[in-house]
Amino acid sequence: MKANPLFSKLILFLFVACFLTQSSHAQDTATPQKPGTHVFTKDMTIYVSDFELDAQNVSVDKGGVVGQVRPGILERPSKREKRDPEAQAKKLVDLMSSTIVTDLQKAGYKAQRLPTGNARPATGAWVHGVFTEVDEGNQRRRALIGFGTGEANMELYVTLTDLAYPDKPLYNEAKDQDSGKKIGAVITMNPYVAAAKYVMEKNAPEKAVKKTASEISAETVKQLKVNSVGTPTK
Repeated sequence: MKANPLFSKLILFLFVACFLTQSSHAQDTATPQKPGTHVFTKDMTIYVSDFELDAQNVSVDKGGVVGQVRPGILERPSKREKRDPEAQAKKLVDLMSSTIVTDLQKAGYKAQRLPTGNARPATGAWVHGVFTEVDEGNQRRRALIGFGTGEANMELYVTLTDLAYPDKPLYNEAKDQDSGKKIGAVITMNPYVAAAKYVMEKNAPEKAVKKTASEISAETVKQLKVNSVGTPTK
């Protein structure tokens, strides 16, 4: 009994169609999706947030003679006077933010500060960071300004984000903390967010603060150029 030629052709057609469909599906499955990349342009506005730095009130001994104060951003309190750690911390972050903005503007970018509490714009580049320190239990915390608190040095983590495609948070707070005691909270840096690290003294002089801020500005410009489009790099 001879096979029907038309039937044989139909079987062959169905076999080829099935093979091509499976092959196409396998190729789609094997091809990984490209990860999202930051793309910056020269006319993009760069927003600089004040770096997070905690402060607490401290008691100062009333006795003793007033000592000479080194000209630093975080002034040492006299023994007859109570300084405001919050005001001292604000001096540091203000100087850093203003220096970074000025440096970026000199480099030809549109840069401005993003005040604390303001909503983040939908587009643009965002420079932000957090001061941290490691406690005696080897836990990383947001750094505290206040005499007798923590180490003399603190580490600053800074990252650059494309606001159109925001990254995950730079860090996460420990979930088991008392929600009413957020000052100096225990944190975990996010390993999936690229951040540059800088070391600073808590009582760094103005010159040292500006130097660190300029290093951050230079690294920001470098990253903007590496991930830029439509602008030739120098």
